[in-house]
Amino acid sequence: MARTIHLLDENTRNLIAAGEVIERPASVVKELVENSLDSGARRITVECEGAGNRLIRVIDDGAGMEPEDAELAFSRHATSKISSAGDLANIATLGFRGEALPSIAAVSRFELETCSAANSCGALLVVEGGRTVEKTGVSRAPGTTATVRNLFYNVPARRKFLKSDQTELRHIVRVVTSLAIAQVETVFKLIHEGRELLSVAPGGSLTDRVEELFGRKRTEKYLPVLFERGDTVIGGLIAAPDSVSGVRPEQHMFINRRPFSSRAVIHAVHSGYRSTIPDSAQPAFFLFLTLRPAEVDVNVHPAKLEVRFRDEGLVYSMVHRAVQEGLRSGEATPEFSEREGGKLFSAGAAGYAKGLRGRLSDSRALAGVTAASGYQTSFLMPLSSRRSSAAQDKNIFPAELSPRAKSASRTTPGPALSPDTQGETLPSIWQLHGRYIFVETKSGCLVIDQHAAHERVLYEKIIRDMSTRSLSSQRLLFPVTLQLTPEEHLTAEQFLAILEQAGFELDLFSGRTIVVRSAPALKSLGSVEEYFRELLHELSREGQGSAGTRHQALARSLACRGAIKSGKELAQREMNELIDQLFATELPYADVHGRNTIVELSLDEIDKRFGRT
Repeated sequence: MARTIHLLDENTRNLIAAGEVIERPASVVKELVENSLDSGARRITVECEGAGNRLIRVIDDGAGMEPEDAELAFSRHATSKISSAGDLANIATLGFRGEALPSIAAVSRFELETCSAANSCGALLVVEGGRTVEKTGVSRAPGTTATVRNLFYNVPARRKFLKSDQTELRHIVRVVTSLAIAQVETVFKLIHEGRELLSVAPGGSLTDRVEELFGRKRTEKYLPVLFERGDTVIGGLIAAPDSVSGVRPEQHMFINRRPFSSRAVIHAVHSGYRSTIPDSAQPAFFLFLTLRPAEVDVNVHPAKLEVRFRDEGLVYSMVHRAVQEGLRSGEATPEFSEREGGKLFSAGAAGYAKGLRGRLSDSRALAGVTAASGYQTSFLMPLSSRRSSAAQDKNIFPAELSPRAKSASRTTPGPALSPDTQGETLPSIWQLHGRYIFVETKSGCLVIDQHAAHERVLYEKIIRDMSTRSLSSQRLLFPVTLQLTPEEHLTAEQFLAILEQAGFELDLFSGRTIVVRSAPALKSLGSVEEYFRELLHELSREGQGSAGTRHQALARSLACRGAIKSGKELAQREMNELIDQLFATELPYADVHGRNTIVELSLDEIDKRFGRT
């Protein structure tokens, strides 16, 4: 009987192993840049073409390699980071598995040019599909240049699963941004097809690096945190409660300066805010955990983003405590007696900068904290925190949808309302807690979610106006200048046409600067800067499909932002107008998120509740 189990050939084994490490172009960038950092590089340049599909080149000024080591580096599990199983319990480098170079070389055409400081002659190796096709000497400065061409050229099935170039490029930007945050003393450059997307100079602190990457205005909204227990240090920057918005937040966490992901840590951060932010809000943070390498297992997955803590409960409690201490020392807890425009502001936040210099002027805080373990943490630096408490414009109806004496005729049949809808006051229509509108009908009553209803009305009007290019815009009295993140800048360029079609007038300048001169004429948009950033994140997440999908994503965002808010008291005429507008839409029974706008309560159901059958 023939055997059904057999050994795979080496090429197949290499392709399978590569699939665990190299998922997309960003994975290649991550592995190569981490190798550069482990070699002691202080200047790293990443060059890409075709969002990394055609070319990825990483140039560094690190220690380089001897020719013999360079050749051995393409053998699986060959590494300079560890030498025995015992070293796995004390990993202090970003790489250690010895899988990156052979995995990348197995699915690409790889050129490695390297030279050590001790050798005047370097080495050039060319590996295609895992086979060395060229090996020669070169003259070059110390350091390494790794060039990857035609990624996945021999694995067409993998290439089919890659996303669009814009999406893949955003992943590369995120990887480089994350590593740049962790390594503040290193110069990073990211260039795509000759255009510089990211460039940061060596900084003295996390604050300097965050400011350079995300802009000064956003950096001013962060508070420093620091909490120590034994050899474990938790520190970094967290968003002040009054700056937390609906925009997808920047959430970066590092363990011994290694980027990682942990739902438990995110939950601990959120729990530390307690009642200072809504339950559904997600605060931004840059959090650094420094602890003995033996206390964390980074050898969980080849991608090295997952970790396991020896005492996860202790880490959770320390993160929770660090956030609480940071908020408490920063006097950032909102004063519930002070209310502006329906939003709670921090009475003590504006004065935070006054006492900050005195609290953080000691050498430990300014130079970074060195725990007993000897692992340097360079995240805590002085932070200037200035925030405006200007109230936002809370008008609920845009000019083109303000209450009128009579709405347009209905195109979709609505329920038979018992009251006379022509009157100015409708005693059978009333509002509950500024949230729901009750309407008496012949068979019971309708309960209408006023925010969801207005979302539906605005969404369909925006879609119509965009199709006819008649969506009105409003010229800003004072144009808003924004310093975008690399990812936001890419999104703004990608969706520039539909943003202008929606009523934005934008000027894009070099250095990721954009000026907003006009905005959609929806009065309840609030802060133009806050909303524009939120819109870019939503388009990046939801607008990657067809043109129709992009328009729908934009219309959903505008409708959600512009709709009347829950808690807003409406006059009888406003409620009557909203109901007329709702039943004139094509889909009056669902909002733009698919949730119900209307719930019907029949008299039979109510009678059953009271035992009347």
